[in-house]
Formats: sequence, structure tokens, C-alpha cells
Amino acid sequence: MGFLHDLYESVELGHFNWPFRNSHPVHPATVHHPLTFLSTAYTLDTVYGLTTHYHHVRGFAALAPHLPLVSQFAFTSHVLGVLTAIPSMTSGTAEFWELYKSDGLNRKDKKLTNPGASGDEVIRSSVNIGAVHGILNTVAFGVSGYAWYSRIRSPAFAPGRLAIWLSVLTLPGVALSAALGGELVYGKGIGVQRMGAALDEKVAGLKEQGSKAA
Repeated sequence: MGFLHDLYESVELGHFNWPFRNSHPVHPATVHHPLTFLSTAYTLDTVYGLTTHYHHVRGFAALAPHLPLVSQFAFTSHVLGVLTAIPSMTSGTAEFWELYKSDGLNRKDKKLTNPGASGDEVIRSSVNIGAVHGILNTVAFGVSGYAWYSRIRSPAFAPGRLAIWLSVLTLPGVALSAALGGELVYGKGIGVQRMGAALDEKVAGLKEQGSKAA
């Protein structure tokens, strides 16, 4: 269990000292690729659906001959989105578990990062936001997994009506999820300054703050 725990700490939470001392969690560095690929996939599916439905409209009529290319690009984006989402979701789940388990990752400095609010308030809010963030991402993962499975044998990987509607509905969900992730970091200070040299500086600042208050 000791080895597995160390592996979990290093791979999922980014707590490693070799070859250098890490200064941030893994999860924020893994979110950009799935966000880009999934957003692209849902946008292209939306364009495909609009072009198919409004093919008689001038602008969409010009795009109609390129629909096979659009569907192929969308399918590729779904596949890449699913693959790159795996490390992002596993590291995010680990981060959320630590958030929940440790009452917010750095409970004692919540008043510094969120002046005017109680620590309990911020932690409760952070856990709720993290849960919604995770649920939205899981839905997107499922939608793109379905897109991969349902189109693998379709000519030019063309989406069906259900797949198009799923993409149309999931696109704003992905945007909201990204905004909630940003709120956790920049709004709530979750995981900020908790590793490496940044942690040392924060601890020193907290001690200094405590000595001034005393």
C-alpha cells in the first residue's frame, strides 16, 4: 500500500520531488486538451446539424459539400477528447477527493484568500462547485464516448440526429464546467500555493500573519 499511495500522490496529485520539486497539482495542466477537443467536436456537430437542416439557406448551402470533412474532423475531436479526458478526469477526481477529505485543502488560509467569508462557507461552496464541475465533465465524457461508439461504422463518421442533439446540449455544459473550474482556482483559491516553493512561501506568510495578530 505504501508504494501505491506514493504513486497516487505523485501521478494524480503531483506530489513529487524528483527530478524537481513540483509546485502545482497535476489536474490544471491536463484540462486544456480535452476542453479544446470536446468543444471543437460539439461545435462541429452543431454546424453539421444546422447545415443539414438549413441546406437551402445560402451560407449553409456553400458548406454542404464539405459535410463529410466536418463529420470526420468532429469524430476525430471526439476520440481525442475522450482519450485526453482520462488523465484529466482521474487527476480531477483525486483533487476533489482531497478537497472533500481535508475540508477544503488549506482550511486555515481560507479567510486570507476569501476575505469577508467564513472558512466553512467557502469550503461548502467549493465542494458543491467541484461536484457540479465533475458531473458536467462526466456527462461530456459519456456523450463523446457515445459519439465514438455510434459513428465508428458510419460513412464519413456522420452523426445521427440523437448525436447531434447531444452535442448541441453538451457544448454549453462544457463551457460552464470550464468556468466553474476557473472559479475554484481563482475565486476560491483551491489548491493555490499548496506545493513546492509556493507552499513554503505561504506557510511563512501565515506564520507572519499569526505573529502579527498575536
